[in-house]
Amino acid sequence: MSDNSAKLSLPYLQASQAQKHVTHNEALRILDSVVQLSVIAADQTDPPATPADGDRYLLPAGATGDWAGEDGKIAVWNDAAWSFLAPNSGWLAWVENVDQLQAWDGATWVQAGGAGDLQNLDHVGINTTADATNRLAVSAPNTLLTHEGNGHQVKVNKAADTDTASLLFQTNWSGRAEMGTVGDDDFQIKVSADGSTFNQSLVADAATGVVTFPSGVDGLTPTEFGDGPLVNTTYIASQRPGLVTNATGLLGTNYNYPSGFAYDPTHAPNLPAAFRYDGHYPGQTGMTETVPVDPNLIYRLESYVMQEGAPGDWSAYSNEDRHRHYMGLYFFDADGEEIKSQHYMRYRHSGTDSMTTLAAPLSPGDTTITLTDASGWNESTSGTSQRGVTIFGYKDSQGRAYTHYSRLVEYGLFDLGQVNKTTHVVTLNQPLPASLGNPDDAGGTWPVGTAIANSDSVTTLRYSFYTALYVPTTDTWYRTTDHIGGVDLSGTNNVDNFPPGTAAVRPFWLPNFSNRSGGWSGHPDTGTGHSVWFTGVSMRVDPLAVKQRVTTGSTSGKYNLKVPVSNFVTSSISLASPSTKVNEA
Repeated sequence: MSDNSAKLSLPYLQASQAQKHVTHNEALRILDSVVQLSVIAADQTDPPATPADGDRYLLPAGATGDWAGEDGKIAVWNDAAWSFLAPNSGWLAWVENVDQLQAWDGATWVQAGGAGDLQNLDHVGINTTADATNRLAVSAPNTLLTHEGNGHQVKVNKAADTDTASLLFQTNWSGRAEMGTVGDDDFQIKVSADGSTFNQSLVADAATGVVTFPSGVDGLTPTEFGDGPLVNTTYIASQRPGLVTNATGLLGTNYNYPSGFAYDPTHAPNLPAAFRYDGHYPGQTGMTETVPVDPNLIYRLESYVMQEGAPGDWSAYSNEDRHRHYMGLYFFDADGEEIKSQHYMRYRHSGTDSMTTLAAPLSPGDTTITLTDASGWNESTSGTSQRGVTIFGYKDSQGRAYTHYSRLVEYGLFDLGQVNKTTHVVTLNQPLPASLGNPDDAGGTWPVGTAIANSDSVTTLRYSFYTALYVPTTDTWYRTTDHIGGVDLSGTNNVDNFPPGTAAVRPFWLPNFSNRSGGWSGHPDTGTGHSVWFTGVSMRVDPLAVKQRVTTGSTSGKYNLKVPVSNFVTSSISLASPSTKVNEA
């Protein structure tokens, strides 16, 4: 039998032992030292100068003096001497100077209680299980993070800007919304309906702080205001005085002008800027925004133009270095569809309008059209556009019907000699196409009385501002004026009136029309750097202008206009038919 106990090494009383009380007291002293163990310190290497009986210390590495060589042991002061107890694995000791519970792990004393045992943990799961990815997991109705007297921050840190630092919101463990810095340092909010495809809702640029909404924004204005973009006061101001956005360059960019026109604040007729086009004729080029109009009113059309003088002797050419320019209007209906001449022009035979009505129903697949009156239909002109049909039963997306505007047009449906003006029957050279069917009827049939006409088309462009304009001199600003107003019901493409169906217009140019590579029709090639400037495009209602409908003759249905003409010398204003005026600015 051993002389000492296995765990605390307490001395046993031996048989026939003398002075048994000494052995018994030694065992009690050891018990007194290690049971409910509490020590003064665990980091002190030098013995105290005046210890008291019962003082205990955990000896760290490097102990000196009377403690030398006793590292890791429990030093106990009793009876004016130090004794040392070697701990066993699992012994616990309360360290008084730091309020910590420490344990002997077989090699050293380690923190085992208080705050210390929560440092550097692999996982923490509160009411749920944490794992290698979600090392902190909490299952609870709420999670509270509160202040400790002042403010409180929640920090999400990432290693590099290309990494992710974000908060991810899930539904049934599938992502539905995320906010943070994802792949860069811009702050973003994005959402998903399926956890796979995310749409960016908001992005705040890290460098500038500018916020963008990549998927758009709704609800900032009442739905009754429509779904167009929001604008600022500068944009609104740029539409004055003549409805055309950025007409004078107030926005400081070439916005609304064609992309080939350069913003140029160094050349302008007392306006913020002009817009310069350089070089050979580029074809039609227009503004990007439409201008809403009331086609019943009369508008004064104004613009400024200046042609650059080209170096050299151009005296051999009748217009020298001045090139021809055109400026007109595109027209659009309430759906934003462009209105072209074929959508309203009608053929007239010997001055008689071909507009009539159906005398019998008409369906897709039919090979004849029975008219009320065929006297105005074509029997002499071979052009394809004059051998077609326009049915005036078109309705826009709002169900609005038009009497003199239609997109139900097909060319080349009959040949010369196939219009019988006695029976008023038109024989088609092909079955009536489905594209001309009645969209309000299941079989596409048009009823008796439907308006119909022989189609016609001469041109698709309306040069409402000016046509074939040559400025009087180069390097001088000129202001052009003309007028347009009233709705043309004649079907003759009258340039002074709006086409039927017009709800908005858009200005366009044919700049440097006669500047072509190698020269063109009596005009020189003045090079790819030859400039022309435009600015001040304006459409203003002219309250003094008047109109009168033409009721007879080959142009019946159009409006004649009279517009004010002022005379500085006589201090008078008179009315005259509109024409393009070009005056030095």
